[in-house]
Amino acid sequence: MERASAIIFLSDAYKKQVYQKYIPNEKRESLLKKTIIIPNGIDPFWLINKQSNFIEFDNSKVIKLIYAGKIDSNKNIITTQKAIDILYDKGYKVQYTVVGKVIEKKLYHQIVKHKYTTVLEPVNKELLMKLYRSHHIFVMPSFTESFGLVYAEAMSQGLPVIYTNGQGFDGQFKEGEVGYSVNPTNPQEIAEKIIKITKNYNDFSTRSSENSSKFDWNKIVLKYGELYDISKNIEK
Repeated sequence: MERASAIIFLSDAYKKQVYQKYIPNEKRESLLKKTIIIPNGIDPFWLINKQSNFIEFDNSKVIKLIYAGKIDSNKNIITTQKAIDILYDKGYKVQYTVVGKVIEKKLYHQIVKHKYTTVLEPVNKELLMKLYRSHHIFVMPSFTESFGLVYAEAMSQGLPVIYTNGQGFDGQFKEGEVGYSVNPTNPQEIAEKIIKITKNYNDFSTRSSENSSKFDWNKIVLKYGELYDISKNIEK
């Protein structure tokens, strides 16, 4: 890292982890000066078809949550369902759609026991886009997540997102701008953050769609190009 012209992280969360855990105090200041955050981009399909006519939300209606990805323990679907149970106890009506390949069959059988949960096999991006547009909030409180492109894809369709505190997507935006970070072991917190989003849903939805342009590969490539030009000048 000392010999590098620049240090790149995908997210602020991982920058903090690396500097706090692995970099001695006396080295941090000099390394931070050449550290930059550049996220991954998403398939252009999502930004070309970015949603602007958002699904309306009425507090008297059903809250429609969705998750897309592998069906395994790391994605923490069970804790999301515990949060939904809490919402039901508070008088909210919730529908939960899980889309993805079943990796752990035992987990799958646990998930489908809940009447409010619908599990779908993996679908193409055109159908996934339609599913996103018919739901309100994307929820994925993974235990670990390197980056989480699905958050950004869902945002492009106007969905606010619930993501994991301290993992890959955390720090991409200010807390409460496009959604909220949560402790993945705390279903009560997940339920509370879902409620907070519904209280001001239209603003969250608009900000999510607008901010998804951050993950445009065309813009990201330019940042890398500028960075390598700077590095060449430093080396000369």
